[in-house]
Amino acid sequence: MTIGDPEAGAGPPEYALCSCDRTFVIHCHDHETAALVRTTFGGLLVSSPPRYSVGSKHYDVECSGTGRFRVVDSGGAEATFDDCDSLLFYLDKNITLTLQKERPDLYFLHAAAVALDDQVAALAAPAGTGKSTMALALLANQFAYLSDELTPIEPETLRVHPYPRALCLKAPLPEGYRRPQGTLDTGSRFHVPIDAVGAAARRPLPLGALFFLKRQRSQAPVCLSAAEGAAFVMANALNSAAHPSDGLDVAIRLSRAVPCFALDSTDLDAACLAVKAVLRERRCEKES
Repeated sequence: MTIGDPEAGAGPPEYALCSCDRTFVIHCHDHETAALVRTTFGGLLVSSPPRYSVGSKHYDVECSGTGRFRVVDSGGAEATFDDCDSLLFYLDKNITLTLQKERPDLYFLHAAAVALDDQVAALAAPAGTGKSTMALALLANQFAYLSDELTPIEPETLRVHPYPRALCLKAPLPEGYRRPQGTLDTGSRFHVPIDAVGAAARRPLPLGALFFLKRQRSQAPVCLSAAEGAAFVMANALNSAAHPSDGLDVAIRLSRAVPCFALDSTDLDAACLAVKAVLRERRCEKES
């Protein structure tokens, strides 16, 4: 598959990505592979790592003449892939697992994250239940993008770190919604680059509310008790074992600090209005 060459005429690029104060470097041997990486991870690109950032991993990515990919990381691990979809999935999962290993102080939720008025709405749900679709709908409603899959939270400050890789859609969008121009089709997934979805957060922002998505028609979001919210948080935690009481203490703190809701995402327009109303109410409460 051939996509646009972002740096025609230049040597094979080396990209520095930064998230959660950790840096990853991806070296590509050809411009087509470089374009894939830039489309998928463009939201994490930095011209040079911040002073406070810690180097994490290097990846050397090479594409053969037959379209297969070979990756060797700085630890010496080697992997090969038959297509670009498998390559991008591997890089994304390897980076997110490395973040969880190197930042055990953060509480990682399997959740999308968007922001309105500098308050984050975390949207948690099992894989394949519409987190990315819901996030895309919210971005069309003037929300800022942090992530569609990984929500790293500071337990003490409740700040959410961005992980703005390309928004990844696994299913067709509902009627009335269209994939943005520039979306990369890799076969089983559609990668929506950051520059196609509007604003993206570049710094940690405070958590405003937690939403647990479902697909059961209901008229309004259901406000959960702190105990119910904590149970949902635990069900969506990725590194609970890294925290005291296997993450339960942090889950309780989160569910007590911010409102938690069960939200039906079947009607995207109604769900977006509900999320916006909750965050606007939170802003008013803070200002009063």
